[in-house]
Amino acid sequence: MPPAATPPGPRRHEDHERPRLHLTPPVNWMNDPNGLLLVGGRLHVTYQHNPDEPHWGRMHWGHAVSDDLVTWRHLPLALSPEDDGPDAFGCWSGSMVVDRGAVALFYTGVRLDGALRRQTICRATSTDDGLLSWSKDPGNPLIAGPPPGIEPDLFRDPFVWRDGAGWGMLVGAGSSDGRGTVLRYASGDLRAWSCVGPVLTVDDVDPSAGADGPMWECPQLLRFGDTDVLIVSVLDRMPGIRPSHVMAFVGHLDDDRFRVDHAQQLGMGPDFYAPATVTLADDRHLLLGWIPEDPPAATSARAWAGSLTLPRIVSIGAGGHVSLGLAAELTSLRRDGTRMGPHDLVAGAAPWSVATPGKSFELTATVEPRDATEIVVDLVDGDPADPEVRVAYLPGDRRLSVARRGIVSVAGRSAMTAATLAPADGNDLRLRFIVDASILEIETNADTMATVRLPSRAPAPRTVTFESVGGSARLVSVETWPLEPR
Repeated sequence: MPPAATPPGPRRHEDHERPRLHLTPPVNWMNDPNGLLLVGGRLHVTYQHNPDEPHWGRMHWGHAVSDDLVTWRHLPLALSPEDDGPDAFGCWSGSMVVDRGAVALFYTGVRLDGALRRQTICRATSTDDGLLSWSKDPGNPLIAGPPPGIEPDLFRDPFVWRDGAGWGMLVGAGSSDGRGTVLRYASGDLRAWSCVGPVLTVDDVDPSAGADGPMWECPQLLRFGDTDVLIVSVLDRMPGIRPSHVMAFVGHLDDDRFRVDHAQQLGMGPDFYAPATVTLADDRHLLLGWIPEDPPAATSARAWAGSLTLPRIVSIGAGGHVSLGLAAELTSLRRDGTRMGPHDLVAGAAPWSVATPGKSFELTATVEPRDATEIVVDLVDGDPADPEVRVAYLPGDRRLSVARRGIVSVAGRSAMTAATLAPADGNDLRLRFIVDASILEIETNADTMATVRLPSRAPAPRTVTFESVGGSARLVSVETWPLEPR
């Protein structure tokens, strides 16, 4: 099929919320990243996109490319639904692979059956170098629905990989009795698929891991030598469709089951969901996730909604812990920086503050807790008593929490998240903030990431403040850089 036209550019108005560094649609709605694929050194990123309005709706596949992981160029739409096809209500999430010089794209086709959204697995292919034209398989849907015991509207997001001499596919699913599940399929030719069965369900995971949910979406499989990592996005059990959080299962994928050795939440949120991954030429595993947010209000002039995270690298640390850190390429965005410190933080004293350099900036800080019971770091856009974001660290149990002001109500998401940091030599807190208009990404100890959609407010100069509670601490150093697109 010929590529659909690229949507028009955003309406001309002052948009202080629009990110400059994060991949954001030219106009209208974005959610999950879909296929990530490296072709000729260029990273292709496709994503869920409603080209008609800045609201969730009948999905297409948007398409963008980058040569350096920090600069993005938008291309024509990769996929559009067809009124008489198995994707009449949208082309939903999936993945891409290379096979004998062609690129095969697998996606979730959705048709309405009354109020039920029936989900199937479909394919399209491209043979041109730029992946600008795609042809849907005349045999679609390749998989016409789920196996028995799986809900027909909880069967989606195919992830395909080379599996020995053949191909494997993981599909996110939810069982009829309310259990998140990942199904496995096998194929010799990428067209005829047989169901192997569930490789992992909620019942296979320790209840304390936090993986419980009626569906596991967007499965991703990463391989680190003899260790496998299965990533899923967990729907909440609250009424309605509520994206909750992301889980990583570390273990081994055998012929029929995934054997879990370790389970953890991946990324702290509170605004992080549906990541997709790709292996780069240097064998790094790159990840991009969706940053959920509310659609703009009817009275707003903002013509877009949704962004993807900055590129992150997934790695395996001590004890099988899965680490997330920002890709090294992002340092190329830095302009002339400023270094400050050291400075003593004393309990009861006024917080120490640093002005930030503009709308998009990076800040790094190292804090030695000494005898403090808590370290508090605030991102402030006006009243220090009402910070945009508060980061609190309890050195005694290595507990980190991140809370944003107000509530971003998309799917009822919480405004707070917390995690226990992985064991490390010493107890220093090393923070890295990247603020890009209405997005804050926090890297902690080069190991844990949090993503925060900043609450909307008229633009104001921002400061970052540091405070010690219950004792003294040492602010070893602070560095700031303005960030500019390349």
